[in-house]
Amino acid sequence: MSAAYPGKLNRVERLLRMLTVVRAGEGRCVLLFSAHVFLMMAAYYLIKALRESFLLSQSGAEIRSYAVAVNGLILMLLIPLYSALRRVVDNAPLVVTVMVFFAGNLLLFLLAYPLHAPWFGTAFFVWVGVFGLVVSAQFWALAASAFNTKSGQRLFPVIMLGASLGALTGAEVTDLLIDRFGAAPLLALGGVVLAASAAIVFPAMRAIPPASASTLDSTGVRHTTSIAGGFRVVFSDRYLMLIALFVVLLNCIVSTGDFLMASLVRQRADLLGAATTLTREAYIGSFYARFHFWVTLIGVLLQMFVVSRVYRTIGVRGALLVLPFIALFVYGGVAFVPIFSVVWLAKMFEASTNFSLMTTTQQALYLPTSPVAKYDGKMTIDTFFWRFGDVVQAGLVYLGLRVYGFTTTQFATFNMLLAAAWILLALAIGRRYVSLVRSEVANTAPVRVHELANIPWRAGEALACELDADAFYDADPGDVLRFAARQHDGSPLPEWLTFDEHCGAFSGLPPEHAPERLVIEITAIDFDGARASANLVFFRSN
Repeated sequence: MSAAYPGKLNRVERLLRMLTVVRAGEGRCVLLFSAHVFLMMAAYYLIKALRESFLLSQSGAEIRSYAVAVNGLILMLLIPLYSALRRVVDNAPLVVTVMVFFAGNLLLFLLAYPLHAPWFGTAFFVWVGVFGLVVSAQFWALAASAFNTKSGQRLFPVIMLGASLGALTGAEVTDLLIDRFGAAPLLALGGVVLAASAAIVFPAMRAIPPASASTLDSTGVRHTTSIAGGFRVVFSDRYLMLIALFVVLLNCIVSTGDFLMASLVRQRADLLGAATTLTREAYIGSFYARFHFWVTLIGVLLQMFVVSRVYRTIGVRGALLVLPFIALFVYGGVAFVPIFSVVWLAKMFEASTNFSLMTTTQQALYLPTSPVAKYDGKMTIDTFFWRFGDVVQAGLVYLGLRVYGFTTTQFATFNMLLAAAWILLALAIGRRYVSLVRSEVANTAPVRVHELANIPWRAGEALACELDADAFYDADPGDVLRFAARQHDGSPLPEWLTFDEHCGAFSGLPPEHAPERLVIEITAIDFDGARASANLVFFRSN
């Protein structure tokens, strides 16, 4: 059987193929990776809301802004320590070690909670910020190092769906339980869920089929010896530097857009508050609850039904350009029509695309990189450079408001210029990504191994048959063929005959008036669109 032929899919894999293209044997590893990231994100969102509660009940918004800055400073110190740890343990053992460490931290916070120490809220806020960035970055580093490039492009959208559903579940559980049981049980639950997530790592890695696993050599994974750790890895690699700049620009543009919407929401709350009994706080809280609900819902739907199809149509390189172009048009619309409804709809469109397509695409960028880049480089970019984007955005807002007196239109115009630069950066990253993928494995078109056997049929008798498993072959690791069928003259199949493009299976009930001989052209198509064809003949059997 061809390594690229889908083969016999089990029930789980048949369900997964509604979301993306899967090969026989991948269902278990996809479920385990999805379960792992589901529990990890559920644990994070279980405690994410608690950090605001602990901090704001003890301190105030000003201390919160300082705590965000402390996050960046801690990450600068943490990255070299993480690189040093990775020289001792790597890949799955590294992920488990870090997650167990954070689970132990939650136990310490649980023990300290009854003391009501004045430092507790600030310390927990900073810790949650570091925890969320680190565990997410290292999970996707593990996934990028576990799957080969083509398998990752196919399977990451489904795995990312697990992360999205975990975030929804964790937030909803906190909302339902905190009033009834208080914060302490949620701290304990977060630790238990995180430990359960860590327990899935090794089974998930063992479940990856050989044809889907990464073929990159990991012998150099421990060879980063500089105390600068991931910083040196990023600054010495042009591709990683481009990704780092991309992340800074992404966070800067999105956060500036958040500022614009927050300003208009505050203005609208003041206007409505003067004419109704709604308080400003109630209006703002209600608005953001509805906004985040719709962003998350639309993002999950995009993740389920759009992301993998975007990859199949325009690839990772094309997907990289989608959000920058959306941002260009979004802030162009806001610049010319700076009204509340336009900003609200534009930000919802931008945020849901970022939540789904862009987040998945950012992870796919590391698939063709070295193990050192996947761990040290990615950790540095996803933590420090992400937070650096927050700092840049804060500086731009300060200058715009305090120095230049920008209006909403001027801020939106400035974001348009940043989006234009973002597009150029995405083009440069896309070219380099394609170059790295081709150096790892040049796409090989599928080939027809032999002619397809003719299929007899009788009128009124059910017809069911599958293509020969070895009729087509694709040599690319991780690639999976899908199939298309039409009549030899280019017309569609007759109404009585149906074809499953993923399994290569025909079914139908031939009528009496069916032609004596029906020639079908079968086309095998790989993930990059390369194809090969063969003819299949259905003939009436006496």
